[in-house]
Amino acid sequence: MRRHAEEWGTVQDPDEPEKDAAETGRGADAAAADDADPHPPRNGAAERWRALADHAVAALYRFDRFLSARRRTAPARFEPGPLGLLGVMLSAMAVTLLLVQTGSGGAGAVQGGREGTVDVPGPPDGRLRIMVVGDSLTQGSSGDYTWRYRLWRHLGESGVDADFVGPYDGVYGLTEGGSDHAYADPDFDTDHAARWGTTARDLADDVARVAAEHEPQYLLLLAGVEDILAGGGADHALAGVGETVSTVRVALSGVRFVIGELPAVEGTGDDARINAEIRRFNMGVVDLAQRLTSQTSPVVVARVAADYVPSRDSWDEVHPNARGELRIAAAFADALAEPLGVGRGFPRPLPTVATGPRTAPEPAVEESADGLVLSWDAVPGATDYRVVQRRLGPDPDEAVVLPAEVSADGDRRSVLVGALLSGARYEFVVRQYKGRDEGERSEPLSLVWNPEPPPAPAGVRVVDDGATVVWEAVGEATHYEVWLRALACSPSDDSRAPADARDGEPSTDPGHGEDEPRRSPDDDPPPGGPDPEPDATPTPAPSPQPSPRPTPGPTTPPPPRGTECAPVDDRGPDDGEGWHSQGPTGPEPRWTATVSGPYEAVVRAHRDYVEGGYSAPVLLGDG
Repeated sequence: MRRHAEEWGTVQDPDEPEKDAAETGRGADAAAADDADPHPPRNGAAERWRALADHAVAALYRFDRFLSARRRTAPARFEPGPLGLLGVMLSAMAVTLLLVQTGSGGAGAVQGGREGTVDVPGPPDGRLRIMVVGDSLTQGSSGDYTWRYRLWRHLGESGVDADFVGPYDGVYGLTEGGSDHAYADPDFDTDHAARWGTTARDLADDVARVAAEHEPQYLLLLAGVEDILAGGGADHALAGVGETVSTVRVALSGVRFVIGELPAVEGTGDDARINAEIRRFNMGVVDLAQRLTSQTSPVVVARVAADYVPSRDSWDEVHPNARGELRIAAAFADALAEPLGVGRGFPRPLPTVATGPRTAPEPAVEESADGLVLSWDAVPGATDYRVVQRRLGPDPDEAVVLPAEVSADGDRRSVLVGALLSGARYEFVVRQYKGRDEGERSEPLSLVWNPEPPPAPAGVRVVDDGATVVWEAVGEATHYEVWLRALACSPSDDSRAPADARDGEPSTDPGHGEDEPRRSPDDDPPPGGPDPEPDATPTPAPSPQPSPRPTPGPTTPPPPRGTECAPVDDRGPDDGEGWHSQGPTGPEPRWTATVSGPYEAVVRAHRDYVEGGYSAPVLLGDG
């Protein structure tokens, strides 16, 4: 049963004259704080007493339900009579009256590890039964250690034989909801009495029943933030905390209580209001603990809020990460140590701990029609993943986070990676996050993408009177490359015969007329022809070309007539000599010749960085 925060203002007996602040023992500062209360009661005195009566009736109803449950489960252990029932009602009324009389201020309360300690009995003999009660901050979620883990470890290291008790033993499942057991380290006593999303008022409904069943000697309570997040005020949350203490005491009169302050929040969209109420709660809980404490059942405060910085210590707007868990556990450990005498204070400075999910993803890859599929099992506690890609070679580039969406299929997560270059080696790393905290990264996964070479072009032929080479397109090719090699040319057999062996005809040089005398080799012009004579009238400089011309290949002068040309051998560019690449020719299956003379040409297909096979050769020129 919830009430608006404004119903829990200061209540005063309508028949009693207003008391001076000094008479109440609260001092001028507390009285001034009441005067400045930002949530004054809206109704008159009669209405406020009616709210108090409603609260008492609600407490009575809850305890009646508790009694019914106890009769069904364990009547021999706890069966209060009418006086016990009346005690619960009076306790709830007294707690509420204390709360509304003091508001949310006060000082001088019992504080764990600080001044204002009280004389309390020492720890009982034997194993100590400790019940941790609270909301999501205490239960934790998938992938968390929880502050319960940190406290249990510290108590063990302090020589305390502790038994954590309670009806639950799991954390909240972030993926499916409900409870799971995906602790970062499950090796501790996981029993507890915390429920994700519950308010302090909700906890008070059945905490007496739970306490009677598990009989804790120490009850550690961290609750109230859900009340404030839901729109309630500090007084509303304090009322639930006080009611929890009073109802548990009816079932177990000697329980020692440690109540935690609330840590600040960040990023809720309502931070100013929420943190103002949290500060009021933290002041009020100190005064509440002082008023509720007794020699046999002390109530002390764990200074959780001290040094807690949500931007550093929370993984989202509200919930603690590993650093925040450590701070909460240290505060409760200090309160247990002094004044309750359980163990020792938490050592300072606090150790450095890693945040985020601690299980590293293990990615695997497979090819698909659309690209590379990178997949891995979901990591407990991870709320987000990012895939980092880097090309190792050829042409290494910088690592980038892919703008790809992570898909979920059951417990499997995957990313489709496109725009990869065939033949390039890539490295992938999966980074995981819980809220704002990065967890353990995956090991780098390295692979060469699509290394199979494309087939060699077919149908290579020369067209346009030897000016163009064309071929059939290769579907997998991104571009082509033409290779050239000069043919081996030599005089024909008839040209090589001596003059007196050729039917008496005069001997002539190849390529000359019959009536022209044979010239000696010394008379032949040098290869490439004689140097041209300088032109007496220089021609204008050529105009710039609209685009760069292809790099010319090797030049070979046209062979004289009567000369026979043939390939040097049957070897291609991969194992033959004399071949020269004309560079990439683009994606079209054609090449305009940039050379003249007797050549053989082959075409090679490429897919990005993958080199394909060579085509059959084709002859250029007059060969």
